[in-house]
Amino acid sequence: MPEDERVRVGRLRWPILIATREQTPEAAGVGIVEAFPAMASVRADVQPVGAMTYWGSMQTDSPGITHRIFIRWRDALDNTTVIFRTSLRNDGTLRWERFRVRRCKELGGRKRFLCIECELEQTGTGNNPDVGQ
Repeated sequence: MPEDERVRVGRLRWPILIATREQTPEAAGVGIVEAFPAMASVRADVQPVGAMTYWGSMQTDSPGITHRIFIRWRDALDNTTVIFRTSLRNDGTLRWERFRVRRCKELGGRKRFLCIECELEQTGTGNNPDVGQ
């Protein structure tokens, strides 16, 4: 499917948060503290990538792209950008996923949609998707 012509606004059904990752050294000097101070909420189409290249049991596509996320055009997304997707479970708990942005490309040459190729970095449950664990 050529994604540049088949993205429709109605498919942007997932609410996601786009944030910039800020890393600072820990006071003790043995680790890194991550913070995501400014988050923007947008709608997206999140699609898992099905085909990966393997040699033996290792993925050879490095870095590994696990998802493509389609959003309306947005400036200034780089490799410090993090995307969160949250969903509420039936029992009332929050499930969240954190994606690391690897590449962005404009679709169709009209600055209407953006395809973001991401790597699933972390998943979890709880009420705080913005803590670096």
